[in-house]
Amino acid sequence: MIEVDTAADATRSRRRTWITGGVLFVASALLELAPPELAFGMSFGLSTALFAVGAGVFAIGLGRPGSVSARRPLGTSAVIALAVWQLLSGPLFTAVSAMLLAGSSPMDMSGFGRDLGLVTMLTTSMDVITLALAIVATVQIARIAVVPRPFNRAPLWALIAVVFAQLAPNAIAVAGSIDDQAQLSALFALIPLITAAAVAFLGVAAIVLAVRPAGGETVVFASPG
Repeated sequence: MIEVDTAADATRSRRRTWITGGVLFVASALLELAPPELAFGMSFGLSTALFAVGAGVFAIGLGRPGSVSARRPLGTSAVIALAVWQLLSGPLFTAVSAMLLAGSSPMDMSGFGRDLGLVTMLTTSMDVITLALAIVATVQIARIAVVPRPFNRAPLWALIAVVFAQLAPNAIAVAGSIDDQAQLSALFALIPLITAAAVAFLGVAAIVLAVRPAGGETVVFASPG
């Protein structure tokens, strides 16, 4: 009996996964930038949810070949953990910071300053967790190289762009290089724009890779009997 084994099934799985994940990422980026009235007042939460679902789709795949981490434990766990953390970190920060500041009064400079310092430490800790998960996820995707080169490094490029966008305005503010508050505010306003652009870039890249012609060849072999 003649059996035909091709890369067709794997290609279809990747195409389904990468188009679905890519559309979710693009939608997430657009919602992040949408005015509240166009997003029914839920732009942030819905955008985060779409990103998390998209990341989960990329990690697990709609079929094993579609997984950008090849379903290997470290990379897959890191992507899923990052997606879940993105969903939980916002509500967690709101709840914990409200609890820390509940008994504080701006009139009590000592107590208020202490509690504000704790909130700052909380913010920093949450950012470190996010960055650590993102580094593990992007490095694993690059190393596993299920995504064709050089786009297997695209998540790492996006991460570098987002980190730079967040660090640069803060570094400039601390250094006092810009005295004009309007210019400084404009720099900080670029952070969500660059973050959304990075997510959109990943989404568009995934869609383009999914729809481009596959390079695999058909392999025909005879099974015993």
